[in-house]
Amino acid sequence: MTDVLAPRYGTINLPYISTWPSKPMDEPMWALNLMHYRTKAEYADGRETNLTGWEADNLYSPLGPIAAIGAELVIVAIVVDQTAGSDYKWDRVAIVRYPNRQALADMNMSPEFQDLHIHKDAGMKFTIVSATFPQPETVDRSLLDTDTSPESLLLLQVVADAAAPEVELPGARRVGTFTIEDNVIGDDRKWAEARWDLLPSSTSAEAIREATDAAATDIDRYVLTIKPQLGDFLRAVAKS
Repeated sequence: MTDVLAPRYGTINLPYISTWPSKPMDEPMWALNLMHYRTKAEYADGRETNLTGWEADNLYSPLGPIAAIGAELVIVAIVVDQTAGSDYKWDRVAIVRYPNRQALADMNMSPEFQDLHIHKDAGMKFTIVSATFPQPETVDRSLLDTDTSPESLLLLQVVADAAAPEVELPGARRVGTFTIEDNVIGDDRKWAEARWDLLPSSTSAEAIREATDAAATDIDRYVLTIKPQLGDFLRAVAKS
C-alpha cells in the first residue's frame, strides 16, 4: 500500500485542505485533474511490471470509492494537442464532481481507495488536482438540449490570472468558466481559472495553434485540446 498523504507525483496542499471543515458542505467541488504519466510504471514496492504509466492508472480507476461518497466522474478525456505550457506534457484530463470538498478527503482515507492508489502512484509522474467551482453567469444552459458528436473536441485553458487573454476560435461555445480556489495537489504554482469551450467539428489543429499564439501572454497557462472518453461533462456543467 502506498502512502496517499505522501505520493511521489505531487505535493499535497495540507494548509488548503485543513480549511475544508469550515467550508460549505452543500457546495459541490469539481476536482480538475491534469495527468502526466511515466513512460513505464514504477511500483513503490519494487515489483516487476511491463505496464506503461497510462495502463497502471487504468488499473487505479476508483469508480467504487467515488460512488461510495456520492461523487461523480463527469469527464475523462485524452489530450490530443497542447498549444501552450511546455513544462509538462499532459496526457489525460479528468474531473470528479464531489458533493463537497471534504468528501475528497474522506474518499482518500477509505481502505478501498488506498488499495487502488498503488496503481496511481506507479503510473503517475506528476499531476495537478485543482479545486474548481463554476461561475454561474458563464455556464451555457442550452447545452442541455444540444446533441454533440462523439468526435467533438473541447478546448481547456488553465490560466494563472483571470486577466489572461482568451484563446478565441470562430464558432467555439463557452461551456463554462470555473474559478480555481487552490490546488489540492501539485506544486507551488497558483491557478485562477479553468475555461472550457466546445469546438466546432471544423476546427483545425492549425487554427487552434494560431489562436493560441494570437493570445500569447507571459501569464502561466496551459491550452489543451481534449477528446472526451467518459462522462457527460457538457450536461453536468449545464445543470450546475
